Amino acid sequence: MKRQQKQAPLSRWKKGLVLLQVWGFALLLSVLGGVGAAWGVAQLQDPKVMPLRVIGIDGEISHLDPKLLKQTVVKAIRGSFFSVDLELIRTEVEGLPWVASASVRRVWPDTLRVDVVEQVALARWGKRALVNRQGEIFRPQRLPKQLELVTLEGPESSAAAISRDFLRFEVLLKTVELDLKHVLVDARQAWRLKTRRGLTLNLGRSDIASRLARFVRLYPGLGDGNEGQLEAVDLRYTNGFTARWKALPKQELSTDNPARQSGKNRIAGL
Repeated sequence: MKRQQKQAPLSRWKKGLVLLQVWGFALLLSVLGGVGAAWGVAQLQDPKVMPLRVIGIDGEISHLDPKLLKQTVVKAIRGSFFSVDLELIRTEVEGLPWVASASVRRVWPDTLRVDVVEQVALARWGKRALVNRQGEIFRPQRLPKQLELVTLEGPESSAAAISRDFLRFEVLLKTVELDLKHVLVDARQAWRLKTRRGLTLNLGRSDIASRLARFVRLYPGLGDGNEGQLEAVDLRYTNGFTARWKALPKQELSTDNPARQSGKNRIAGL
């Protein structure tokens, strides 16, 4: 009995020692695993390990400078294939004036592809900017001279509304073969339109669409003829408008219409 009592504590001590060794080994493996993982992460973040070697640009580009686009991407690259910040690159690319949107993705094993959607200009905005169909103003370093665009002017905070109404008015005027050249909306939200034929339409601040529709309905009876060129129409009246014709040279004057000979305003009732 005494011999068995002495052996029992000894057996428990041996089991404890074995358990301690197992835990120590497990701890060592855990430490080594953590060190290995940290080393692996550091290696993946090192630009020299799996560097990006190819940059591909996708998308239909008409006005965007491909060289500038690629330089922007290269400057924004930080890290390797795995650690490069795609969001940073996208933000930098979308900061270019002619870029409407961009997306960036990795292509195994060493390629970065950038998909670009270029801005589509709806009109000029003032003298130094353009505006797209969503009413977003963008400012390229150089405006393309070959673009025959209407010029819009107005408060930038109203650019979206002005662009939307311009599209409606442009379609309406084309039904009577009038093409817009310039649209001015002043600080009081008063509209003035000018066509490519030199005709100015003063629409005022309210009922803009209905006033323009009224003009389009009556324009065929006011249009240019041998007696003179319609120069300006003021539509800010409730029941009518005033029209002015550009005086013709003396040798072309008609003797049967003194109102047009003088070039003075004529009031038309509705």
